Amino acid sequence: MASLTRRQLILGATAALAGGLVRAQGAGEWPARPVKVIVPGGPGGVLDTLARQLYARLQDALGQPFVVENRPGANGLIGSAAVKNAAPDGYTILHSTASSMVMAEALNPAISIRTLRDLEPVALSSVGGVLLVVHPSVPARTLPELVALLRSDPDKYPSYGSWGVGSNGHLTMEWLKQRAGLRINHVPYKTSPSLLTNIVSGELPIGWVDVVAPLGFIEQGKLRPIALTGTVRSPRLPEVPVLSEQGYPFTAAGWQGIFAPKGTPPEIVERLHAVINREQVQPAFRQALLQANVPPAQAVSREAFVQTIKDDLAAWRKVVVDGNIQAD
Repeated sequence: MASLTRRQLILGATAALAGGLVRAQGAGEWPARPVKVIVPGGPGGVLDTLARQLYARLQDALGQPFVVENRPGANGLIGSAAVKNAAPDGYTILHSTASSMVMAEALNPAISIRTLRDLEPVALSSVGGVLLVVHPSVPARTLPELVALLRSDPDKYPSYGSWGVGSNGHLTMEWLKQRAGLRINHVPYKTSPSLLTNIVSGELPIGWVDVVAPLGFIEQGKLRPIALTGTVRSPRLPEVPVLSEQGYPFTAAGWQGIFAPKGTPPEIVERLHAVINREQVQPAFRQALLQANVPPAQAVSREAFVQTIKDDLAAWRKVVVDGNIQAD
């Protein structure tokens, strides 16, 4: 939920411009061989798509392949564990999400991997939201209309779906329930495609999805978008307001970020941070984000990224405690 200050943005941009100087400051010959990138999601999803876009550019910039390896499962824990246990030499990194790196820990503080304790935050690569959608049979077009409908007839719409306990959609809806006094049950799905299929069919007519997979269904009139999390409207759905624009000031955004094993040499972390910040503001990558319906991110400092993680952990933990939400 952290908002980035102008100073933090300047720090991030300065770090990006310094990318060409970092090798001389001690990064040595890194990378001298291919770098493995663990992505804790399946092929073709928004996480995988944006990761591959970014690392194709890093490969060109640094002269070594960045090989994406998909390790889905356990809300990102499998992928995080692989990087936590990897040699801290810069040749295994993690490209993950706020859902896996912050929300999972907020839901279960005793989780086996804790982000700031066990991993080294490298860079923030994108910031966006998740989408609340309904089947066209649901007679609501805005969030206030949906809230009124759920209040007036809770038995008609008893459940909503998300892609798992502790996911961005799940915790956001639980906050909304607390705020609006709603009574609606959560149905967690093991995969996003199965969730989307059930919403489109009307079997479960309300749910939270990513901003990429449902675009075709929305264009065909098979889904109706209601609201978006975060602070910025999505590029390909500019007519869909964020929560705060509809009377619910919840500004937490989903994000993607890069992490290294704890103990990775600082000069390697700083070089990777600088190159990522430099590449993500290039026009080609920004266009790739727009095409994926993700707002281009600002380059920010590592300190700002760490602060975002701390602030988000505190905010999501409050949602969990206030809602008495239990991990599976």
